[in-house]
Amino acid sequence: MIYSRKVFFYETDAQGIVHHSNYPRYFEEARGFFLEQKGMPYERIREELEIDIVLLELSVSYRKPLRFGDRFNIHLNISSMDRFFFSFDYSVYRGETLIAEGKTKHTCINRKTGKITAVPQVLKQWK
Repeated sequence: MIYSRKVFFYETDAQGIVHHSNYPRYFEEARGFFLEQKGMPYERIREELEIDIVLLELSVSYRKPLRFGDRFNIHLNISSMDRFFFSFDYSVYRGETLIAEGKTKHTCINRKTGKITAVPQVLKQWK
């Protein structure tokens, strides 16, 4: 799946380059878009399935800078999934240029008990 966006001025640092702390936010936006495109926005997951998806690990490798006004795409996919954990891979591109790569690992928490719960079948089908 591909999520598209442009860089806003407030996301840049004194050098006019996107601050590194924004890439995790971009990844989160892309995950939200992914869930919406699959017909299961995060609000529905929380309300209907009574789970929260929590972030356990995050890594980013920076290759090239993004600047104010740049348009970019995030290619994302679920790269692994087992009974309790799943991961997304991200590749950020400006045109054909690879800007950054990332990975996040998640689990599901039952909202009532606060305990880890199995990944719901509706999410498993997206692997």
